[in-house]
Amino acid sequence: MLPIPKPAQDAQSVFDACTATAKPLTARTKLQALKDTVAKAAAEYDTAATNRALHTLTHLQDQPDGKPKKLGGINEQLKKTYTNRMVHKKSPGRDVYDQLLAEAPDGRCALCGQGIADTLDHQLPKTHYPLLAVTPANLVPACRDCNFYKGEQAPASAEKQTLHPYYDGQVHEHVWLFARIVGPPTPAVSFCASPPPEMPPLLAARVRHHFTTLKLARLYNPQAGPELRYLSRSLRRLPTAAINEHLRERAADWTAIEGPNSWQAALYRALADNSWYTKHGYLEPWK
Repeated sequence: MLPIPKPAQDAQSVFDACTATAKPLTARTKLQALKDTVAKAAAEYDTAATNRALHTLTHLQDQPDGKPKKLGGINEQLKKTYTNRMVHKKSPGRDVYDQLLAEAPDGRCALCGQGIADTLDHQLPKTHYPLLAVTPANLVPACRDCNFYKGEQAPASAEKQTLHPYYDGQVHEHVWLFARIVGPPTPAVSFCASPPPEMPPLLAARVRHHFTTLKLARLYNPQAGPELRYLSRSLRRLPTAAINEHLRERAADWTAIEGPNSWQAALYRALADNSWYTKHGYLEPWK
């Protein structure tokens, strides 16, 4: 997860801009009448997200209709406010959509840190929380894979909530992503989330849930293969006694650049700690 500053856009202003020209006029009138309701829901969202308690917002589910699938109701209009009046090219809210997407670090998905951020993910799905459909703090730049894996499930408990890039930056105060080096005969790598004992239990549970839900092992594991092949050529140029220090320096560099829970930092930490790899294993990929 890549931390991002919380959006500066005001939820009520964004909603107003998205609905001010809605058609037909009857739909516009109904939507505009909800500006204060949307602003209140956004404020509750901010408080709950700050306290890692988005699961407590069940009273906002299916509001204001109170029915999950009432065709033609105001809930459907609220959801269309996102799809038709924010995402759609030349729509009144498209500037906000593009601004939120532009906050993706290096254009990468804030949820996995690897994929291309080409969509916005609703942290609380608009299917269940239509009042939050265009609330900026609920919209995170993400890749389509993470958006798909996350799906439209609302968190049933505090532990079953994925990490929120706008609110959970402190998760990287702990090292929880680790790589496991498999070998001999040839080196292979697998990644896992293993929060340390001193990490707050709730945050640790959410780290595991995030890692599993977004299938991050499936994403990170293949990245290590090309890195190991490149590294094999590089390490052959060094004296054997210098390899361990070189790997630790690379781990420190990746930690400084991408954070302690980047797959690169985890990989180099594991390689430096593996005596087989530092003595013999680095030669294997090119035999």
